[in-house]
Amino acid sequence: MSYSVNSEEWHTNNKPDNSNTFQGSSGEFGAMIFMTTDSQKMLNNWEAPTPGYHILPSENVEKGQPIEALVLFSGCSANADGNCIAEVDYQILKPDGSIYAEYKNTELWKNKPALPKGQLGLAIDRVGLIAEDNDPIGVYKVTCVVKDLVSNNKFFIYSSFKVNEANNTP
Repeated sequence: MSYSVNSEEWHTNNKPDNSNTFQGSSGEFGAMIFMTTDSQKMLNNWEAPTPGYHILPSENVEKGQPIEALVLFSGCSANADGNCIAEVDYQILKPDGSIYAEYKNTELWKNKPALPKGQLGLAIDRVGLIAEDNDPIGVYKVTCVVKDLVSNNKFFIYSSFKVNEANNTP
């Protein structure tokens, strides 16, 4: 079972891209967040050995449909035992900017061997939501503070998605 793929940099439309708010870095430590409505398919594809991974993010979701935030990372520092200790603080904001949910100190990669240079890892803990009938429609924002507790490097990234009314047409 593999939790990583080889990649030297982030790409958008097959071109190197380090300018987006959904990705960030501090020192050698970097991460990106994306939203998906089919996390199981993504996780199954992640396990398949490939030279890279093409991500098809989701930006829209209907009420009642799940959407999940996935964080990819690279370059977390090894402690004296050769292990990485990295966490993510997640916050989901409603369209009006109020807090929908908050999760502190979730596991990005804790007490697991640091990945070789240039290899990507997938966060162990993930967050998501299913917008209920009484939740507002509009753009939700998922913010992350990504922390390498060995090097004390940290940075902020975020993504967003739009919740629409459910299409109840048969």
